[in-house]
Order: sequence, then C-alpha cells, then structure tokens
Amino acid sequence: MPDVTSRRRPVPQAARRTARRLAGRVARRLGLRRTRRPLGAVVRFVPPIVEGWIAVPPGAPAVSVMLRVNDLDVVTTRVADPAAPDRYPLARERNPGAEIRRFRFLVNGLWKYVGPADRISIVTADGTPLRINGHGPSYQPEKQGALPLAELKAKLAEGYVFSRTGWLQKSLNLDVDWQRRTMIQSDRVRAAVQEQFGYEPFFVYGSLLGAVREGGPIAHDSDLDLSYVSKHRSGEQAAEELREIAFALIERGFRVRAYRTHLRIANEIEGTADVHVDLFHTYFDTDGILRFPYGVAGVGDLHESEWEGVHEVPFGSGRGPVPVAGEKLARVLYGDGWREPQPGFNWNRDRKTRASDALLPEAAIEEIYWADFYEHTEYDTGSTFFDYLQARDDLPATVLDIGCGDGRDSFAHAKAGRQVFGLDRSHIGIRHATGKAAKLSLDDKLTFRPCDVGDAAALTEALAAVRSGAGGGAVLFYLRFFLHSIPEEVQETLLQVIDAEARAGDLFAAEFRTLEDERAKKVHTHHYRRYQDGRAFGARLRDQFGFELLDEVEGTGLSPYKGEDPHLYRVVARRTR
Repeated sequence: MPDVTSRRRPVPQAARRTARRLAGRVARRLGLRRTRRPLGAVVRFVPPIVEGWIAVPPGAPAVSVMLRVNDLDVVTTRVADPAAPDRYPLARERNPGAEIRRFRFLVNGLWKYVGPADRISIVTADGTPLRINGHGPSYQPEKQGALPLAELKAKLAEGYVFSRTGWLQKSLNLDVDWQRRTMIQSDRVRAAVQEQFGYEPFFVYGSLLGAVREGGPIAHDSDLDLSYVSKHRSGEQAAEELREIAFALIERGFRVRAYRTHLRIANEIEGTADVHVDLFHTYFDTDGILRFPYGVAGVGDLHESEWEGVHEVPFGSGRGPVPVAGEKLARVLYGDGWREPQPGFNWNRDRKTRASDALLPEAAIEEIYWADFYEHTEYDTGSTFFDYLQARDDLPATVLDIGCGDGRDSFAHAKAGRQVFGLDRSHIGIRHATGKAAKLSLDDKLTFRPCDVGDAAALTEALAAVRSGAGGGAVLFYLRFFLHSIPEEVQETLLQVIDAEARAGDLFAAEFRTLEDERAKKVHTHHYRRYQDGRAFGARLRDQFGFELLDEVEGTGLSPYKGEDPHLYRVVARRTR
C-alpha cells in the first residue's frame, strides 16, 4: 500500500491561524470557551507609523506601551488621554465601561537596523504583547536594514531617542552643544522682536512643556518654540503683524521661512547650519481669551486677567523664558495629562480648536519667501533666458522687467545698453536692486518700483510711466520665471493690462515652468509654483491678444541649476495691432 502520508502538503501557517480562529469562535458561541476581552490592539502597522488602542479603567493613571525589537525596548510612550469618542467603536463594544486610549509611534529611523530575523512587538508594561492587525503578536520586516541591531542598542544606551518625527537623535536634554547653539539663536530672536516691536517672546508648546515639566528640552523634540502676545485684538491684525515681524527679521540678517501658523527663523551658529527656532503669534481677543492660530489640545482658557508676564527659569544647561502662568498655559495647550510624557502626541489628531482667522495668508507666505530669497541670494550674471534673447537683433531699447526680484536680468539688460524698469511685489527685492544700481553707477539706466501686478490700477499706472520713459519707442515686456509663480487670477489681470497698454511693435518675452515639470526634482522647494500648458499659452497670446509668435521653445536643458533641469516654455512675440 502506498505511503499516503508522504504525499501530504504542509498546511500554510496562515491557514492554520484562520482555522484556530474559526474553531475559537464556534467554541465561544457554544459556551465551551470563555470570551476574553482584549486589553488592546495595534490597528495600524505601516512603517513608519504604529498606532493602536488600549483599554483601562476610567480615570486610571497613565500606562506604558513599548515598542520592542526581540528583547530590546526601543520606544516607550505613556498613554494618558482618552481616544476620540468616534474612534475604535469595536474596542468600545468589546470593553464596555472601559476607557479607550490611543497610542502612536513614529519610527522612521528603526528600519535600517532590523530585518526578517527580528520580531517587532508592541507590549504593555508587564510584557503582554498586543495583537498587531494582520500580523499576530509580532511583526517581522520583509527587508534587511543596512546596519546591525547592536548599533541601535549601543546608541540607545548612549542616550539616543526617536524624535517626534521618528528619527534617531541624541536626547536633547543631554545634548549640551545643541542647547547652547539653539539658545544663542533664541536669544537673538527675542532681542530683535523686543527691540523692534516691544514684545517679550517666551517658550510655548513643546519648549514650554519641557521647561515646566522637566526643567529642560524634551528629549525627542527638534527645536525651540517661542511665542509673543500681540497688542492686537483681531486675528487678521495679528497675522499682518507677523508678516511685518518676518520682514524686520529678514532685514536684520535672519533666514526666515513662513508657515500659516508661525515663522521658522534660522542662522548658522558655531559652524552649524540651520540652527533655528519657531516663532508663533498669539493674541487676546475682545473677550480677553488668549488665542492660538496654531491651536490648542487642552482644556479651559487663559484669560487676560491671569497673564502675569514672563520670567526666567532653569532650562537644561542654561535658563529660558516662560510665562509666570506657565503651568496653566500647559494645561490649556495639552490637557490635564500634560505632566505625563506622550511621544505619540499628534497635533493633527489632538488639536481641539485654533484661531483660524489669524492664519497667515498664502500670499504673505509667498511674499516672505521671496523677501528672504532676495536678501540672501545675489547673481553677478544674467540668466540663460537673457542670453537667449540677447542673441536677437530686434530687442527694443526699453525693457519692462515684470517680477524682477532683486534685478538679476534687469542689470544684464542695463549693461547691454537698454533702459530698464523693474517691477516686483517684494519691497526687499526692490530695495536691494535700487541700492545695487546706485553702487554700480547704473541708476540712470535702471528704475525699480514696488508693484502688485494683481492690482490692475497700480499696474496700469506703472506701465504708463514706462511708456513715457520709452519716448514713444517700443517696449519689451520681459517675464522670466514669473508666470508660474503667481495665481491664475493674477496672471489674468496682468495679461489684460498688458493687452490694454501694448502697442504695435512691442515685444513680449516669457519663460515659465510647464505641466511636464511638476514632478521634476527641485532645488528650491518651499514656494508656490503653478504649472501650465506652454503651447496653449502661446496660442492664446496669438489668437486673443494679437501677438505674432516669433519664437517658441519647450523642453529641458534651457536653464539647468544646481542639479535641477526644469521643463520650460519660452516664447518671444511681437504685438501686431
């Protein structure tokens, strides 16, 4: 008789698990097995995010949940705040009367140290593993990282932690060099804001939390957070003042990047680039409540009557500014559980409210970006687009450089013997260009003026001045790298005004990014770009605005810059009517 058993195929592990689950369900329904309510579970395990819930008695103190690799505890979070009522409905159903709390890990930097031979588990303080959705009690990475797990273990022993963004870094409360450099930057920013605007910046958000809870920076934080209380009572006025502060800091030599909720202010200090602090704006509204455009995740409000100013407290290796009502403010920002560290805290999830009317407008963010760019960037030669046009023999003697910035190509045209008028919204760019023209003794050839081209009346007035300066001759409307930097409605206003003011014989020359460039690598990544169809633009220039297309070029290789090779459209056209 043949050996039947020798031909049996092994049952896959997944199938065995499925069979066990089905058998367990049947046994529980028949009353043969007692149903065990889960303590918790990991509902999302998609590197780098680990998210789950844990059930505890109502009002229980914070509990620990750890991410463990084999027998190495890598990250520990203290879980204190209840999850939102609409999250984890199945967990609530299975744990009636329990309090459901949410935890979350970010571990971007973990995967370079682990591989298929390692088991990653999420465990409670007593070592009980929580079931990982789709994986069971542990997760095994599919790919081997480039570094040994022993190296991660050594770094953790040296005081390294995973930051709030999930990357491995030296604990900031141990990194004295980081503290010294960042406090230098903080002191400089505080002095500048106090001197020019009369405000006394203080620690807020993570820096406030570290100061009042731990006497220093939070280990996994990444920067210092400063704030000030504006004198204004409306969000719009507070936002406009933040814009003014940004310009003032730029003019004092700071590098400034604007976000809707704050400014990031950077410099190179002690040979380290990008030492930065964040500056948030707050204000007391007409009801005397301190409002936060970035938002709050806590309970209650801080009233104007409770504000007692700012004082210095020990902070790591030095001292730092916190509100006298610092603990009350921490509760407003983070809730009753602010005294317990929560590395999984997430503002996008936990934010309860914000002063949305005080958010910085996108147009102001763009304006600040270009002001910072022009303050810290200078070119000695014209662009490749200028070189492309310079080869022509039909360029008018008068050039209107629209969106001239700091005047890079304006100077190139002036040196080539043309009369140049430069327009730009950035007053800092215009100031730099005007100063440079005087320094190079080219101010007889160059005239710069601030102008928002989205303002039809202001643009019409500026074009009339250019036409007067041209003495009746033709004008070159010159727009390099400008049309993709403005919204469609602003471009429409610009084209309509040009159409109204242009005369037969005028030239129009533009270069901008096309739709094909949208996914290409960029050197500068923090400003607005609007990609458009170049050929369609040229057709409209011809058919609607009465320009004869003299030259069209589209593609890459036109303006390479530091490893970036943008896909561009170039057009040169002459007005025929």
